[in-house]
Amino acid sequence: MLFLHFVYLLALTITLVLSILVIILVWLFHMGGMSYGYYTFHRKPSPNNIKELPGISIIKPLTCTDANLYENLKTFFNLKYPRYEVLFCIQEHNSELIDIIERLRAQYPHVESQLFVSSKKFPSDDETSKVETNEIKNPKIFNMLSAYDKAQYPLFLISDSGLLMHEDTLYDMALCMRDDVGLVHQMPFTCDRKGFAGSVEKVYFGTQHARMYMTINLIGINCVTGMSCLMRKEIIDRVGGLKAFGNYIAEDFYFAAEVTKQGWKIRVAPIPALQNSGDYSISIWLERMIRWFKLRMRLSPLAYIEPLQECFTSAALAGVVTNYLFEWNALVVAACHILLWFLFDYFMLRITQGGPLPFSKFEFAIAWLVRELSAYYIYFKAFTGSSTIRWRGKEYRLGSGTRAVEIFSPPTSSVPTIVVETSSISSSSSSNSILAGTHLLSPSL
Repeated sequence: MLFLHFVYLLALTITLVLSILVIILVWLFHMGGMSYGYYTFHRKPSPNNIKELPGISIIKPLTCTDANLYENLKTFFNLKYPRYEVLFCIQEHNSELIDIIERLRAQYPHVESQLFVSSKKFPSDDETSKVETNEIKNPKIFNMLSAYDKAQYPLFLISDSGLLMHEDTLYDMALCMRDDVGLVHQMPFTCDRKGFAGSVEKVYFGTQHARMYMTINLIGINCVTGMSCLMRKEIIDRVGGLKAFGNYIAEDFYFAAEVTKQGWKIRVAPIPALQNSGDYSISIWLERMIRWFKLRMRLSPLAYIEPLQECFTSAALAGVVTNYLFEWNALVVAACHILLWFLFDYFMLRITQGGPLPFSKFEFAIAWLVRELSAYYIYFKAFTGSSTIRWRGKEYRLGSGTRAVEIFSPPTSSVPTIVVETSSISSSSSSNSILAGTHLLSPSL
């Protein structure tokens, strides 16, 4: 009996200590995220006597059209930056998508641009190259290979198709690229979009996601989303180019790991990445969150304890712990915890937004509640679901470190890669070239 009593006291002590530690950590994350967000977001970086801004190659991997695509892509032709090019990559021949890009290129002939059509391997007859390319499982990496190979500037920006970019954003990101910095990334956020689904997405990316993202970056842990990343090309070239990251679905994590491995620093851009996809809904958002959490589970065992840092979980812990230690009313403590959390999230969202919110405080409260409750559904589906994810039209089985194995890839015929190139700003004429290659991935991506 004495031994059992000792085990009980030991287990109780450990549980109390861990619970207190969780409660302290979640509030430290609140403070850290808000402080770093306030210090970073919507503040102009100083030029610090930069003599000349380097040229930037913007790689835009595209898959399909949506209602906002034209306006989103148009913003990349109106950037206030002295030297840049836009490299469009289309996974398969899509007449509507090609027409949108060609109209924009005709409208802005002074902007350097290239268009790559069809997801093909590098145009090379070298057998070694063919073997390496055939091992690429990440459809986004595969789509960007030819554009990366043709990029002419020392810096390159990977920018997802659903992003809108303000005219000064590229300039601000380039100013963050100091001599010791190898990667500048934008924290994912959203544009002001209509509908409740848009509100839920904005609340998620501006509260829970922003809090964790900024705090983790503040303490120097690898937390980079590849939605919008500006990198030094020499770093990626040193390990063999984009092909070296082709087996990983979470290629952004390994980009950042390689940058730090080579001794470079990573910085968060002052303007968040503005997602503006024309296709959005609660179900699409939930599916995306489940996929992201499955990836985090493969990258770090700490992902398995993420439910503890949610508002209602930590509120329950706070209520139970204070009731046991001080005999406070557990429900009152939990309610105060939730209220304070709600207020902190509102301020975090205002900091990330950098201005007034596009919805009322009441709509914020409802969207916040939906986000908080849906988190447990996301965890449940990720924990109990299979190790497969669906991404860019294909299904993959995740291995260790997000290594991916494609489950099904129907045979298709070879289609040549088309590259349409414009001349540089100073040139007076444009040139076209056609590159042929062997098909690797299914065009259903």
